Amino acid sequence: MIPKETERDYYTAPTKHAHTRTHKLRPKTFGAERRETINLPLQNVFMFCKIQEDLGAVKMTQQAYQLRVYSAGAVAPPLQKAIEIFEKKFGIRCNLKIGKPGDLLAEIAASKEGDIICCGAEYILDEAEDRGLVVKGSRRSLGFRRSVIIVSTGNPAKITCLEDLCREGVRIGIAVDGCLKGVWDDIASKAGLTDQIRRNITHHADACGSLMSLINWEKVDAIFGWNAFHSLWPETCEVIELPPDLQVFRSTVVAMISYAKNAELSRKFIDFLTTNEVRKIYSDYGWVHR
Repeated sequence: MIPKETERDYYTAPTKHAHTRTHKLRPKTFGAERRETINLPLQNVFMFCKIQEDLGAVKMTQQAYQLRVYSAGAVAPPLQKAIEIFEKKFGIRCNLKIGKPGDLLAEIAASKEGDIICCGAEYILDEAEDRGLVVKGSRRSLGFRRSVIIVSTGNPAKITCLEDLCREGVRIGIAVDGCLKGVWDDIASKAGLTDQIRRNITHHADACGSLMSLINWEKVDAIFGWNAFHSLWPETCEVIELPPDLQVFRSTVVAMISYAKNAELSRKFIDFLTTNEVRKIYSDYGWVHR
């Protein structure tokens, strides 16, 4: 039985070199109110109550204008940077939750809450749309990632091309869920090397982070991954490019969740993600725009 690596901490896989940090976006809150005994004329009491009422309205407005954003792990870093700019530019706070797409969609279905979801493959939101979890017609592509072979830093197995994955003793890891699901099959089938590569597959992983952990902990010699992985884990991996005729591209996609409380604001956020300013962020992480 092929062992299966499970996602540990979503977009930051464990590494051999350094500790990891997870940045959480937290909404700002009002400071604790100071409680005092106040002796005021009657008209001042009414004024004080009016101020408190207005303050409560401000709090409600802030809550109403927060966006709940869900993101798959390996597409979260550029999205996180885009959110920081969006919050500063428009004064609208976003709560970002990062996880495996299947887990996020299950949570959305159960809670019937959320505004935006971002995933690393269109098929994931095809299924979500069929389940009525995202608004049909709201999806936009944020760019594409290109398939590559990922090896450990230093390339100890001396992998230089796809044919090298057919050598006896080479250990290969593949994803059986998430945005890389089935990518190894697409590549191997194009090259006519399906049988040779399949027999060297030693590990399965359930998401990008857990797939990269196979490289980081040297459990495999190579994985089928995305070019953007090197930007996320530069200290622990190297990229072996595939010939153009063997490359697979998949879209990173964002959509409005069917339970969004403010459709106009959700559309504004999605439109912002497709601006040239944000495209530059994704390009810096390795995403391709055509």
